[in-house]
Amino acid sequence: MKLPLNWLQDFCDVSDIDPKAYCDAMTDTGSKVEGYEVLGEDVQHVVVGKILNIEKHPDADKLQICSVDVGGEKPLQIVTGAQNVFIGAEVPVALSGAKLPGGITIKTGKLRGVVSEGMLCSIAELGLTLHDMPYAIEDGILILNSEAGDYQPGADIKKALGCSDVVVEFEITPNRPDCLCMIGLAREASVTFKKPLKLHTPVVNAAAGGNINDM
Repeated sequence: MKLPLNWLQDFCDVSDIDPKAYCDAMTDTGSKVEGYEVLGEDVQHVVVGKILNIEKHPDADKLQICSVDVGGEKPLQIVTGAQNVFIGAEVPVALSGAKLPGGITIKTGKLRGVVSEGMLCSIAELGLTLHDMPYAIEDGILILNSEAGDYQPGADIKKALGCSDVVVEFEITPNRPDCLCMIGLAREASVTFKKPLKLHTPVVNAAAGGNINDM
């Protein structure tokens, strides 16, 4: 059973407890933890950026110079070879000093003589796939879906995409089928940490034109 801690907060708030302490305490009280994974741990200093302007690179036909708002005092200048970017697009920006999957570090440098103060990222460069972001394209920069949320320049990309989480893997024994669900493990956490258990009343929406009393 894999348990995302962000989801657990809906039923039992353990946000003030370190993931390792959570795992140790749950094991000690009978809910054995096999291990846990910190999602997005290898993505650091990548933020939401908004493209303000695009110019052609003076010495390279396939490169473009983007002015990008990342929530700072002034926009960053970033050179990219991607052809799917446009003015107004909200994109992931790896700042100078950023860490990406595979041990990659981004630094300010020059591309064909023009300073580039970071890098615009694709889904692959963030360690994501089309399974994670079905609306993305594989051979270009990830354009954030404006319908999915209100993105703020400078916001941590992991939080903006909902990729910042800890997933705990439990070994559920045959005599504890009640723990094969979120509420079951939330009950265990509630008892272990002496925190309130929050259960939610299901809301049923009748189909258009139907009467819920007839269901």
